[in-house]
Amino acid sequence: MAVTIADVARHAGVSRSTVSYVLSGNRSISPETIARVEASIAELQFRPHAGARSIRTRRSGVIAMALPLVHGPHNQVQMPYVWAALTAAQDAGLKLLMLTDDDGTSAIRDAVGTALVDGVMLMEVQQKDPRAKLLRTLQCPAVLVGTPDNPYGLPYVDFDFVACGRAAAEHIVERGHTHVGFLGQHPETYRRGAAYAAHARDGALDALREQGAAATWTPCLPTAGGVVDALGELLERDPDITAMVVYNEWALPLVADRLAGLGRPDVDIVAICPDDAVDRLTTPVTSVSLPVEELARTAVQRLAGLLNNEVQPSVTMLAPLLKVR
Repeated sequence: MAVTIADVARHAGVSRSTVSYVLSGNRSISPETIARVEASIAELQFRPHAGARSIRTRRSGVIAMALPLVHGPHNQVQMPYVWAALTAAQDAGLKLLMLTDDDGTSAIRDAVGTALVDGVMLMEVQQKDPRAKLLRTLQCPAVLVGTPDNPYGLPYVDFDFVACGRAAAEHIVERGHTHVGFLGQHPETYRRGAAYAAHARDGALDALREQGAAATWTPCLPTAGGVVDALGELLERDPDITAMVVYNEWALPLVADRLAGLGRPDVDIVAICPDDAVDRLTTPVTSVSLPVEELARTAVQRLAGLLNNEVQPSVTMLAPLLKVR
């Protein structure tokens, strides 16, 4: 039978409310009483509900990563974030709880409302993200990993995706290309308003048009057939395309082969992706690097700082790095 607060109270010779106050820290209790209650808790091996939080600290030692999981082959893109965040949390003495439901708001409300977590790291941030407003309302320590239209006063950490898109486009224009395609993320990514996808696309297209280049774009399903259809659509819209920005890590290995199959092996490719995605290619391409592990670690460090009552920057932007190969 599970040990209850009443059992602890009887063992320590105090009232149930006194045990509750010791657990929550909501009342001033004498050091002698605290020591007696703690000794009873240890002897009886009482495990308080997460909502009681840990003795003295009033913290659970758990942070949540709110990350709607992508199903299918594209899921592999999310895993480096998860592992890096897990390692950074362990380094900070924290445990990481994954909240993976698609909506996110109900899971966040439950986790914060029951004091299950001390703070939340919000992933897959949308341009108009109701989760950010909810976290502000709940007054929960939180860090957004992404740049919404309105962060509701919450700190956020992100790659400068607009600058990433611009860096790729400007490199292509410098190489003399005037007809450029942009191969983007899964169509659903744009439909749900994912901020990173829209910002990278808009940064690239705006830079191309400012330089007088013809620019066209299309989303791309993470399948072989999706790559065939997307490239066919781009080249049908603009047969004069001689260069392409690819911001779709899953599709990247298939693009060069498909272009060769279409009789267009000369199309210049610049990728926006983590370094390991380029390293796996048989023919390396120029890329704008996305150090995903650094992003995840930085977000966890910012959140840990908030939990320790340390002032954190309101905005942390990781600058793009063009790697010419």
